[in-house]
Amino acid sequence: QGRIDGVDGTAGGEGWNLPPDAEKRSCSFDINIEPISGWGDSSAKSSQSIQDQQKSTAGWLASFPVFEPHWQVTISDAKATGTITWRNKTYEFTNAPYYAEKNWGGSFPTKWYWMQCNTFESYDERRLSLTAGGGIRQIPMGKTEELGMICVHYDGVFYEAVPWTGTMNWEVSPWGRWILRGRCTSGENLFEIEVLAHCDQEVTPGVLIRAPTINNGLSYFCRDTFMAEITLSLWSLKYDAQTKDYIRHGPPIIDSARSSQGAGEVGGVPWSEDWIGVSDMKQPMKGLVRLPYMISGIKKRIQNIVRRTGK
Repeated sequence: QGRIDGVDGTAGGEGWNLPPDAEKRSCSFDINIEPISGWGDSSAKSSQSIQDQQKSTAGWLASFPVFEPHWQVTISDAKATGTITWRNKTYEFTNAPYYAEKNWGGSFPTKWYWMQCNTFESYDERRLSLTAGGGIRQIPMGKTEELGMICVHYDGVFYEAVPWTGTMNWEVSPWGRWILRGRCTSGENLFEIEVLAHCDQEVTPGVLIRAPTINNGLSYFCRDTFMAEITLSLWSLKYDAQTKDYIRHGPPIIDSARSSQGAGEVGGVPWSEDWIGVSDMKQPMKGLVRLPYMISGIKKRIQNIVRRTGK
């Protein structure tokens, strides 16, 4: 339960000391959340609860004040039931799709994109949730890097295509088209994810939203829609010695799952041409973020040796 009081401070003023023409609005809510997936494998495929299995969205190093800004997905998929009252009108909903994240730091990136969807057709029983994003973030020593990630929660299993365990590339238009592809080529679960999303620029022009900026405070700095058409596919990969590359193996794990209720966003300094990028995580950050994976691999090798020796 809660209440939010908002003020359109376009006319100027500080705090509540606002001119008479500043519009004041309130929003009250009473919502019950039923979590399904946090950020990581869920209890459907492990003995952990959602509260126990949370991972850092950008790797363990993101738990410390290293990157700018900071981003953590708290609930990737949930069902919400309750009411929201806005401008004296109450909206009631039951088992509506729900997503929550937290952002903190000095400002949003100078350039970014984001996608989220947990309303795929024919995936009510075996839950499916997509969260993807990329942008230019600040790292120590005054440097920046372009990064992207695609993550999927499907039937209790977490598929994480991130630059420290594989590759990720994107092609995002100034508005209306997102093409994202990612691979995980490290660890036991090797896979490839593809996201194709679009919206008609005339029918769905998006909504301008204020976001925190470095020099201008809250400014109209991003554009959002919740009506993007999304197609999501996911395949297993295996290493092919002949081509010396990873190739798709077996039938798709997710075969062109579709939704017309995808969340799509672009933000930062407007760009006039398609943004085509590849994740490029700098060293030593990449090596540090990979440490848990390296340690896990060493432990498994030791365990295998002990088992063979015991036999």
